[in-house]
Amino acid sequence: MTPSSHRAEPTVQLLEAVRHEYALTDLAVTRDLGGNFNLNLQISTQQGHFVVRACPPWVTPDRLTAVQAVRAHLRVRDWPIPQTLRTRTGASMLRTSDHMIEVEQFVEPRGVPMTTWPTITAALPWLARLHDALLDAPSSPAAADPPFANHVPPHTDLTLAITAIRTWDLPPTEATYLNAAALNAAAHLAASLPHPALPTQLVHGDFWATNVHLSGDRLTLLLDFDFLGDRARVDDLALTLFFINEHLGRDDVTPSRLAALRQLVDSYDSALTTPLTEAERAALPHAILRTPLTFLQDLAYLGPTSRAELTSLRGPQYEWALGQLNDPTWLSAFV
Repeated sequence: MTPSSHRAEPTVQLLEAVRHEYALTDLAVTRDLGGNFNLNLQISTQQGHFVVRACPPWVTPDRLTAVQAVRAHLRVRDWPIPQTLRTRTGASMLRTSDHMIEVEQFVEPRGVPMTTWPTITAALPWLARLHDALLDAPSSPAAADPPFANHVPPHTDLTLAITAIRTWDLPPTEATYLNAAALNAAAHLAASLPHPALPTQLVHGDFWATNVHLSGDRLTLLLDFDFLGDRARVDDLALTLFFINEHLGRDDVTPSRLAALRQLVDSYDSALTTPLTEAERAALPHAILRTPLTFLQDLAYLGPTSRAELTSLRGPQYEWALGQLNDPTWLSAFV
């Protein structure tokens, strides 16, 4: 697999296969909805408006079946998740030589994506409810173990990714950024950091931004279960909090920012059936600081073409995380 091959191309052959297998007429592409790994095309047909999703090559039929089962489990419990379309033979997916393809109803987003403070504060209780709802979702090895995710488990050795990036002959600024990432990774790998054996469960994996739409306090659309997997629920919460902190501006390390993040954690906690334990609260700051390390694997996979991402985005995140790792106020922010 090469880095350039992970996203499918909207070829005539792909669209013809969809038209034929799903018995659609007058199929026309309305727009490319974007996506780093999936091809997501909005289409119009005489039968209605749909989204054609072509998964990257690493998504197997078992994995897609598992994700669809979890989405169906939530959908019948009134979670606002688009309906998967069946082929003319009743299958829930289409397999080509390189990609698994599914088609779902296109749902025009109502409300606001999770990118404003009102929607962020309204969304955190929904994340808690989602975690509760996923406790009895259908699970399997294919559901629990995603081939790719925005997650680095505790004690993950990232030496290979860091070594690969060092071969790019980095200029001094980028080398400094990578050193910060390496120090952060080494600290999280060390046994001295608190990595308790927290209970794990299925979690969403990317609860943020345009994947989450709300109208007031009501969740109106929930998308993108591609990173669904079995991990500690605070790791999933940490991912959301990391992106929120980035969105609000990571350079704000004042008590007011910590108070705002604490408010979000407490709001999430109050909506849980089983509240956060002391161990989970203690682990949460470390989980947030571990989150950007997942992008080391992305950078190494994509190769030197991702150097601009290291320079403009990931590098400053690594320096921020390393700085916070030495801040006792941050490390006790949620206990």
